[in-house]
Amino acid sequence: MKDLLFMQVETTNHCNANCVFCPHHEFKEKGFMTDELYDKILNEAKQLPSLTQFIPMLTGEPFLDKKFIPRLKKLRETLPNVDIEVYTNGSFLTDEVINQLKDIPAVRYSISLNGLNPGTRESIMGLTDYWEVVRAFKTMERLGVKYRATMVAYPTISQEEMKGFVQSGGTVIQYQSWAGTQYPYERRRWTSCPRAINGMTIRYNGDVVLCCFDPFGEVTFGNLNNETIEEIWQSEKHQHYQMMHRQGKGNELPKCDKCTEG
Repeated sequence: MKDLLFMQVETTNHCNANCVFCPHHEFKEKGFMTDELYDKILNEAKQLPSLTQFIPMLTGEPFLDKKFIPRLKKLRETLPNVDIEVYTNGSFLTDEVINQLKDIPAVRYSISLNGLNPGTRESIMGLTDYWEVVRAFKTMERLGVKYRATMVAYPTISQEEMKGFVQSGGTVIQYQSWAGTQYPYERRRWTSCPRAINGMTIRYNGDVVLCCFDPFGEVTFGNLNNETIEEIWQSEKHQHYQMMHRQGKGNELPKCDKCTEG
């Protein structure tokens, strides 16, 4: 278990956005993680000797989970030395919410703004709250809450706008194929992906899936409602994926053969 370095856990796959770069609209079922499962994951995670990062989000908007803030507090208390990064579209970062977040130490927030102006955010994400999110940035700066603003390099966004976004302090992220879900892609070169070797990705229903680019669970290794982290990590199927990536042959595996990462 020393090679399990990071975990990504969603407490909900509900989302208020309709991002063109994300396959979320294809979900046929949505829900929230139970308290029992969330507590089980944290209790097992604190026994992991080499865990360095925990991301409490996968494909949904985490702040749509009404229990998210207390769950984030519990995560910080349970794993005091693990890096925590929250990914959000920023729609629910009100002053009240930010005031609660400032009291949870050492958490970084990655906020998907996706544009230098309201028109780009609306066209890319279907959201009309650009200035509200910008205002949230200012509140977070004032209260000392660490964050970064991000943009996905979607093809319809001009190079000039992406350059301006970076110059203003933002981060531009590669537009991914989502393992062939967003656009056709056939991986021809070798791959040795850290997501497959060192990460565990858990859906709200307990399914342990290949990685964050497999949110539909097309490759599933087990379910934490009735198995432990160690049992799933040591399972034959998971060990095979790990071995193939360690050998640089991840491109020969289902889903990985259509992925732009790794």
